[in-house]
Amino acid sequence: MRNRIFGLIGVLWGGVVILSRLSGGAQGSGAYHSGQTAGLVFGGILFVVGLFYLIRGSGK
Repeated sequence: MRNRIFGLIGVLWGGVVILSRLSGGAQGSGAYHSGQTAGLVFGGILFVVGLFYLIRGSGK
């Protein structure tokens, strides 16, 4: 049950990060743009791992 809860949190949080980044567009330049790209990658990884644990569940 704990894995499903953390999976749901990961999917929601990752989805919000991805949507906020994609809706805002690329703003700034240089290091700021690199940080936004890193945040997008982190949100994508968080979404995928959260989805994995949400589907997998407890695994028992």
